[in-house]
Amino acid sequence: MQRIEERVLDYVNRFRMIEEGDRILLGLSGGADSVCLLFLLQWLKKRIPFELGAVHVNHNLRGEEAVRDQEAARSLCQQQQVPFFLVQAQVRQLAARRKLSLEEAGRQARIEAFEEICRSGGYGKIALAHHRDDLAETMLYHLARGTGISGLCSLRPVRGNRIRPLLCLGRAEIEEWLRGQGIPWQTDSTNLDDSFTRNKIRHHVADYLVREINPEAAAHMAQTAMDLQEMEELTEQMVGERLRRMASPREGGVLLSGEAAAEPAVLRRRMLLKLAAEAAGEARDLTREHAVMLDALWQRETGKRICLPGGVRARREYGGIWIGREDAGEAPQKREEDGRERDFPLQIPGTVRLGEWEITCRIVPNDFRQIEEKKYTKWLDYDRIEQCPKIRHRQPHDRFAAHPAGSKKLKDYLIDRKIPQKERDDLWLVADGSEILWVIGDRISQRYKVGKTTQRVLYIQIKGGNIHE
Repeated sequence: MQRIEERVLDYVNRFRMIEEGDRILLGLSGGADSVCLLFLLQWLKKRIPFELGAVHVNHNLRGEEAVRDQEAARSLCQQQQVPFFLVQAQVRQLAARRKLSLEEAGRQARIEAFEEICRSGGYGKIALAHHRDDLAETMLYHLARGTGISGLCSLRPVRGNRIRPLLCLGRAEIEEWLRGQGIPWQTDSTNLDDSFTRNKIRHHVADYLVREINPEAAAHMAQTAMDLQEMEELTEQMVGERLRRMASPREGGVLLSGEAAAEPAVLRRRMLLKLAAEAAGEARDLTREHAVMLDALWQRETGKRICLPGGVRARREYGGIWIGREDAGEAPQKREEDGRERDFPLQIPGTVRLGEWEITCRIVPNDFRQIEEKKYTKWLDYDRIEQCPKIRHRQPHDRFAAHPAGSKKLKDYLIDRKIPQKERDDLWLVADGSEILWVIGDRISQRYKVGKTTQRVLYIQIKGGNIHE
């Protein structure tokens, strides 16, 4: 059997991860994977001359254990004569500030730390110690949450300035090699905590597949990821070629011409999603569901709009589909006299926060069942909505349809409902332009009520604060 060192060298050469003269920064946690990578990179330096540094990020979540890992990483680097960088990250505070899970906040803290040390230290590449089992667990995680091809092959050997030389090895192989070399490593106690989603997948799904279904399950999933990556690269090339021909700047955004409507669905959706990601600045919150919503615009009337995460808007136009940032080319968002923003675009599908409220939206097909009446959960006819729904306070010219026969001024409706004048300006509304869809805490518009002709239903639920249903 080929030695692990040689397998890693072949893998590095196959994907051209390291070239002579590179300056590489290793993310060194002190665990088995990163310690293994430290020593293998030291071995590789004898074959491919490059410079190596290491950074340890202390998340400040595990008290003395975190300090132990920090000092173990420092000691290893001193022994190996590798430049060592330490970053103290306040992950709990970061999670609270950005409204993230501890897992995600930790991931973001590491990424930001790595990039900062690269800038300040002159490193061009970041070496990460993900291995084959990590790849399999990531595939399962993304598959369970809902993903496309890119999510199933997201842990790639090379992506931007990040390299992953250990993706050709499994966790058991890494630990066996370390024991054979007499190299110690640290064990993070949080890796045993099933309150973290990835640990649940590792302990109860991935391990079961290897133990009960096939010992080579992780290896087979890794090979599938490689096959999917090749397909993804080909698809990206085709999408890029078509966008160069079919997309053009227009009114603060991009217009995808009607020519794209004749392309296969997989290419249409990828083109639209790519343009939306470019408008948003990232693709993280954009999903297959958003791609389907964008693609459905080809069949809608001119002027129909949809809202996407990141303040992105898409609009059906005579010549194609326009995609850009919120309110591009329009008047700036208005504010109340006390400085509060008046408009809060809904994220459809998705969740936004408004003070203590958490507002969740999703689009579901009309199954013609009896709709349960709830005060803070509403179902609306999505096909009737012309613009991008927003939550806001009342404005002049707002109208509300309290009855099927027609609408009236919102002011008159609030008077009829005997709502005191001093409370009217504090009411929150879900609005479609000047048409009010829902007076939150009160009624929905009869114009947007789900009926027999409704195809798609907009589900809106508000939680938090003093709301109890």
